[in-house]
Amino acid sequence: MKYIARKVILIVLVILLMACTTAGDEAEIDPDADTNVTVNAPEYASEDTFEVTIDVTGIIDLNGGQFDLEYDPDILKMLDVEAGNIEGTEVPIVDVRYFTDGDHDGDRVLFKLDGADCVSGSGYLAKIAFEVIGGTGSIGIIDIITDPDKKEQPPNLANVDADEITANWFGTNVTIGTAPPDSAETTTPAINATPELESTSIPTPTATPIETELLELSSNPFAITASAESAPAAAVSGAAAKGNGLPNIPTSHDLIPIYSLVGLLALIYTLAQFR
Repeated sequence: MKYIARKVILIVLVILLMACTTAGDEAEIDPDADTNVTVNAPEYASEDTFEVTIDVTGIIDLNGGQFDLEYDPDILKMLDVEAGNIEGTEVPIVDVRYFTDGDHDGDRVLFKLDGADCVSGSGYLAKIAFEVIGGTGSIGIIDIITDPDKKEQPPNLANVDADEITANWFGTNVTIGTAPPDSAETTTPAINATPELESTSIPTPTATPIETELLELSSNPFAITASAESAPAAAVSGAAAKGNGLPNIPTSHDLIPIYSLVGLLALIYTLAQFR
């Protein structure tokens, strides 16, 4: 029994380790980085070509740098690289070098301002034109290589003193095709739907009921006021309390602590049985 209990505990530890490993695979973000660099591309590419900018925010004293941009050659093809622009100052492109990396193609983009010139602010480091090759519905990855284990060099930014400007680098995806229509547009009811129903549902009163009602009102002019004042307030509050007649059902968010407690008790009971 002790062997079985140890085996169960070992399985639980392995599951927890896998969960921690999966969480660790997410992109690391340095909160102390000097700036953020983002691949700014349209979410959907419906034309034969589209443009991408390598955006930068709040950079200080940039003089030059480089980055390796990779993409899927079966979906996208790079056409051209143009100079960047930060706060109205042009960021010249010095060189563009093509390379392949497994299933992806890539281009190394080098940029530098003249001499000891520098620029501060927000804008984009480069503007890149792509041609669409993949079919409708395919998803193209456009990413900046930051893995130091790959043969390509990690991206870098430098100021006029050749000191590194630290940055967080973010890629993106582009879906080939047009964006789906907004669901809200298809569910909007017709404006004249309610008036038409009201106009056709009003019955035509006969002469006799009208005369009787007029006689009753003239003989007792306070009948309407009395009946309205005599309506009990408890009926209104009771209707509000009942709502739609359904009991209050707890949501899944409310049941999470209950499920967790039941699972913990079940695990403790199982381990106790194995002793």
